[in-house]
Amino acid sequence: MDPSIIFDYIPKQLLPSLGIPLVELLPDLCLGWWTPPSLDLNKYNRLKYLRVLLLIVAWYPIFELLFPIVEDSSIYSAMVIFAVASIIARPLLMEKQIKRVTSIGLWNAVLPKEKREALWIVVTNSKPSDINKFDELAARYVNSPTKISGVVLCIVCSQLYEKLPDMEDKIKLLGGLTASIVGGIGMGGMRHANFLVDIVFRLVFGLGFISMLHYLSIVSDQLVIKSI
Repeated sequence: MDPSIIFDYIPKQLLPSLGIPLVELLPDLCLGWWTPPSLDLNKYNRLKYLRVLLLIVAWYPIFELLFPIVEDSSIYSAMVIFAVASIIARPLLMEKQIKRVTSIGLWNAVLPKEKREALWIVVTNSKPSDINKFDELAARYVNSPTKISGVVLCIVCSQLYEKLPDMEDKIKLLGGLTASIVGGIGMGGMRHANFLVDIVFRLVFGLGFISMLHYLSIVSDQLVIKSI
């Protein structure tokens, strides 16, 4: 396969952004947004700063291309603020969630993988026992950064949707957004359940995200052509 085909679909400027779907396809690297299926929480927690750096590097070229596209500066500022807030808040809240689980005596016992996964699911889905404790309260809102990131993707797509002249491209863009959201929800719910279904959701997320990068490059190229 000719590598130049990739550059025809995704420009070189956006290649760092491919790190977002790539690390989700290799979850045991512990660099993805979600905890790995292996539940190697110690490694996942140790790499939190590297994950933040990776996300900043991945999102930077996206916002760089979006800057001349988004005409309303307040919308652009809101997208940047929401994205940065979610990137920074996610590892902080996840650290509290991980401590909440690993502080349980049963977690530190020798458990088969199935029981460890069941324990993780039960604890992370239980409501905090004392909302006056910051650690417990943080665990309650651990999914908020994910929701904020989803909002950012929706705003990005809405801005691209307005600039795409062809209705077929608009529909494909919405399809990519839907795939990203469905894939993200699927990864969040299935990564500690069915292995094959988890892989499918990761692929769906990756394809959806890549398609949005593609249409971002199209709109950016159209803007450049018009300015000449």
